[in-house]
Amino acid sequence: MRFKYSLLLFITAIIWGAAFVAQSAGMDYIGPYTFNCVRCYLGVIALLPVIIVKDTRAKETPWNDKRLVTGGIVCGLFLFLASTSQQIGIVTTSAGKAGFITAFYIVMVPVFSLFLHKKPGKFIWVSVLAAVVGLFFLCIKDPTDLSIARGDYFILACAVLFAFQILAVDKFAPRLDCLKLACYEFLVCAILGTGLMIWEKPSIPSILDAWIPLGYAGFFSCGIAYTLQMVAQKQVKPAVASILMSMESVFSVLFGAIILKEVLTGRELLGCAIMFVAVLLAELNPDALFEKVVARGERVYLREITTSDTDDIIRWRNSENVVKNFIYRKPVTRKDHLNWLKTKVKTGQVRQFILCLNDTGNGIGSIYFRDIDNEKHTCEFGIFIGEEGATGKGYGYEGQKLAMDTAFGEMGMKEVELRVLEGNIPAIRNYEKCGFTVVPGHEEFTEAGEKVIFMKAVGTS
Repeated sequence: MRFKYSLLLFITAIIWGAAFVAQSAGMDYIGPYTFNCVRCYLGVIALLPVIIVKDTRAKETPWNDKRLVTGGIVCGLFLFLASTSQQIGIVTTSAGKAGFITAFYIVMVPVFSLFLHKKPGKFIWVSVLAAVVGLFFLCIKDPTDLSIARGDYFILACAVLFAFQILAVDKFAPRLDCLKLACYEFLVCAILGTGLMIWEKPSIPSILDAWIPLGYAGFFSCGIAYTLQMVAQKQVKPAVASILMSMESVFSVLFGAIILKEVLTGRELLGCAIMFVAVLLAELNPDALFEKVVARGERVYLREITTSDTDDIIRWRNSENVVKNFIYRKPVTRKDHLNWLKTKVKTGQVRQFILCLNDTGNGIGSIYFRDIDNEKHTCEFGIFIGEEGATGKGYGYEGQKLAMDTAFGEMGMKEVELRVLEGNIPAIRNYEKCGFTVVPGHEEFTEAGEKVIFMKAVGTS
């Protein structure tokens, strides 16, 4: 299950790789702007029936949802600008160099992620370096000719814009209906591209003559592949996603050899091999080998917190859904959290875990025991789920059971207390299912005047 979403991105790269062959064939009949515009309209047409059928069963996100419309416009705008920049640049530079520079989004995505507080794992940079080397061998036919042409600047802009598109998908896809988001993306791209298509003055017969490559690019490359990208990026981090999707360069060469009978050189084969190694390095993720897993359940597991979790903790802890259920609601800063790790976690006064999903390894929240007294064998329990889309699915309850088993087992606790807002009924019910009972006679109020309930669970031994 762990590689399921990565496999979707791998399939996406295969479909996109074949789309290069389709686009090459389509250029025999129509111009590049017409091709891009028509295939986006076909992508919309391909998705609409699926969305209509899906909506008759269960509506995830209404069409007029503000976030959905915004996400579609942002993703569509980046996709249009990236595609257009690529088409302008490829006129005055070689196809190989264009492919190599375009694929630089695999470097830009993790770099830009740093500014968005999404720190990639240290090992991902090794994968990025390997991918760049592989692409160099794959795309650059003559390493002695590295002069910069005017078109190279447009291709570089294309790489930046594709990186923004990947990050935009990472922001919007986890929270929205992916089919509708993809549909809006293609519609925006198609509408913006209509002006360029009119400028090319295509004829209806020429468009119809290109129906096979257009059909593939529209229904498969847009309708299926871009939608798979959005579904997969719900669970795959953008830095890893960019490396997987860059495999389209490898598959474009392979399909060119199979379908167009192009001959692969030894240099290109070496580039393909290095790219496959880069993908394997990204997927093996040695960082995960050093995780201190404390307990594992059917769908989630607990691991010890580390300083590399700081950005996630701050983002989760300051999210609206978490803050409203916390007794202390002051914003948490990086300095606050690092001080907490130094003075509380490392001294043993607090033991804190990250709650992660089994199938992806991604963290969704944190569980902790504070005020640990090893003489009285008591402590206080706390939990927060901060990742959007992860609440209401039972992950927190499963994580609580794992944590309580750890407290009464490995940690040797005899009594665990917690405090919860009286109005947080779903949390109270979950705590009761985990063995907590309300302690009468204790009264505490937040600064906002909300009553706080005390609960306690007692070990069986």
